[in-house]
Amino acid sequence: MASLALPSLEVQGFRGFQDLRIGKLGRVNLIVGKNNIGKSSLLEAIQLYAATDVQRSLWQILRAHDEIKLVQKEQVWSSGQFEVATIPQNRYVRQTEDVLSSLKYLFYGRKDITGPTDPIKIGPIDNPEQQVQISLDLYTARIDEEGKKRGWQILPPEGLITVESPPFLRFSFSLGKTFTISYPLDTATHARPTGTGLKEINVISIEASGLGKWEIAELWDSIALTDEEQEVLKALRIVAPGIEGIGIVSSRDSTCIVKVKGIREPIPIRSLGDGMQRMLGVALALVNAQNGILLIDEIENGLHYLIQEDLWRVVFQIAHRLNVQVFATTHSWDCITAFQEAAQAEEGEDGLLIRLEYKKDDIVATIFDKRKLAIATRAHIEVR
Repeated sequence: MASLALPSLEVQGFRGFQDLRIGKLGRVNLIVGKNNIGKSSLLEAIQLYAATDVQRSLWQILRAHDEIKLVQKEQVWSSGQFEVATIPQNRYVRQTEDVLSSLKYLFYGRKDITGPTDPIKIGPIDNPEQQVQISLDLYTARIDEEGKKRGWQILPPEGLITVESPPFLRFSFSLGKTFTISYPLDTATHARPTGTGLKEINVISIEASGLGKWEIAELWDSIALTDEEQEVLKALRIVAPGIEGIGIVSSRDSTCIVKVKGIREPIPIRSLGDGMQRMLGVALALVNAQNGILLIDEIENGLHYLIQEDLWRVVFQIAHRLNVQVFATTHSWDCITAFQEAAQAEEGEDGLLIRLEYKKDDIVATIFDKRKLAIATRAHIEVR
């Protein structure tokens, strides 16, 4: 069996995790725990670990939680009607103070950032050369006696309020001791590092609300007319056995349509309910995440409990065949029992349930392999 992208996981200093250690990960991992325990934050940490453009991922995470509000579109009057136009990025760059007030949400304790931060660390346990480290520093221009800029200098913790010239942020990313990348951190700069030897892990993330139309269209284009298209159709037939074909209407809306047995005209997939839309998103993401990582928040959303075991069987099958490591979250007991039943059919420890909970003031993880999970579900022991 192919090696996992993450055999274990340590998350330090990110969100609510002071020092979370998960000693073992499986091919398919179901993450459970009470509200606000950090299930979605754990998915975000894995996303940052896998991302080659960490800076862009940071801002995506902040925007998803309304922790930074950037207006990137506006209506303009053109040819007698309003049209949506993209605002040039330099028009919505926040001031340093605003950026700092947003970035603090990423760091443990949410303390105001007034100087260099303790680094966020994400990666395999006790393997620093494979851990991603993320830190922020405040710099200002170094001005000589003639008033000319002579490079940059790092600010002390109190520097933000004492420096005369406007400070700026630099984002430092390192992977072990191999290299460090630094470049200005603002909402207008999204330079993708090149020529650095950065790991490239194929990662796809599905939010609790599902994939958007454009995301579905892009994923579909990647597998249309391939063998993976049939895998997607098989998954859709779990919800609607009469599905015969699927396509994307290349129009402004990128509408997904399906051919259903007994119905002459193709129909929009959304007309078949939220379950079909959810199943489509999961199946498309799975077959596109080959040799990478798939992250799914609240995987059971929209899916009837009677089909969830079949969903998990598809997830295990495709994840194993295409070498995908899956991380999903749930609140649902039905989803947990369906996961357990599907995991029992798998050889080895492909499926693990990871429960997050508080011990004193820190978040810890308890791992349930398929044997322990079978005992818990039969005895109705609460593991959510």
